[in-house]
Amino acid sequence: MLLEQSNEADKITIRTFTELHKIYRQDDFDPQLFSIHAYRTCIHQCADSFARRSLLSAKALPWEEQLVKVMWYGLKLPLSQISIILQKSVPALKTQLRAVREQMTTQTDILTSANLSII
Repeated sequence: MLLEQSNEADKITIRTFTELHKIYRQDDFDPQLFSIHAYRTCIHQCADSFARRSLLSAKALPWEEQLVKVMWYGLKLPLSQISIILQKSVPALKTQLRAVREQMTTQTDILTSANLSII
């Protein structure tokens, strides 16, 4: 969801599974925490890719807000789970989601007005 379908997304998927396999093979492996490790590893790999390639344009949401947007709107995770995965408080996440909604509303308004001006 963060990188859409691309060669880069395939490479990141492979790196993510490689890292998760290392965690799985550890003596102190905890299956209860594995899903949290999976999210964090994927997020870390995607963040590295974004930083290396500067995929974000000036108009795009900042990385942290894109991440919250994908987890909330795309994956439909509850705030309590997002809070655990990102190690952020629920009030901080609500603030970020408010900023995301405002950005999405602004983009929708711009598109709507652009469509009306074409007509």
